[in-house]
Amino acid sequence: MNNILLFIVFCIVSFNSVPLFAEQVEKTSPIHFEGKVSCLLSRYIRMPFTGVFTEIKIRPGQMVQKDEYVARYELEKSSAIQLGRDMLFNELDDIRRYLEIERQKIRRLERKESELQQLTTENLSPQLMLEATQTELRLTRAYVSVLEKRSAFAKNFSNKTLIEIRSALGDETIEPGQIPGYVKLKAPISGMVLSLFPGLRINALLPEGTLIATIGTMETMLIRSLVYEKDILQLQVGEQVRFFPDSIPEKSFPATISSIHWTPASHDPNQPSYYQVEMTVSNTDLLLRDGFKGRIEYTP
Repeated sequence: MNNILLFIVFCIVSFNSVPLFAEQVEKTSPIHFEGKVSCLLSRYIRMPFTGVFTEIKIRPGQMVQKDEYVARYELEKSSAIQLGRDMLFNELDDIRRYLEIERQKIRRLERKESELQQLTTENLSPQLMLEATQTELRLTRAYVSVLEKRSAFAKNFSNKTLIEIRSALGDETIEPGQIPGYVKLKAPISGMVLSLFPGLRINALLPEGTLIATIGTMETMLIRSLVYEKDILQLQVGEQVRFFPDSIPEKSFPATISSIHWTPASHDPNQPSYYQVEMTVSNTDLLLRDGFKGRIEYTP
């Protein structure tokens, strides 16, 4: 009898424990989703002015340092002349000229005021002439004060303009009014040359604004994914995942979740919601490239 009771208790306990075990298995089952690799930081090199290339020092896959000289081109003649005119800072010169004229006027009015004060004291000149001179002197001084403020603003603006032009030309020695002959392009950041403009050649005439190269950092890459709404609840920033790139099936890379968006990629009520997740992955061996696609595995 005792053996029968023990058997019944064992069966009841075993039956009740099955769902619990299944639930634990379900909770710890891996989550899989797709992702694509991109550069953590990338910057473009654009042509500030139209010109003809005379030297190209970079190629795709080459590593460059920030401010490294990467290409040079001669300015188109009309662009060079217009640039020289832009650096004349005519407004600043005009304000300085007006200031000098008004300051000379103040000196004359001050002498006239002094003379009229003496004459008025001796009753040799009417008080009205002295008051008119003093009014004109007061207005002229106020006008000079306005011109001085405009001069300070124009000087500050011209200095910033000169700095920007020097930076665009890659030449810190260029002076106001000087007609430049060439532009030296520099790398905006340290990284790898990801791409070059297809038409970039020696003697190629390219227009202002042409994007000639893209520079990107490669030591640490970014993986972007869209994760289903049910799975997103199990992900946390700072947790580890595994990235399996399609192009390198024999290798996998550990990655860290760095960002989880709280709004879906689409708000269409007829479609399920997917949320963007970003992960950082080390790429010191430079095996991963911008655009690589792969599978991501996360085990809760």
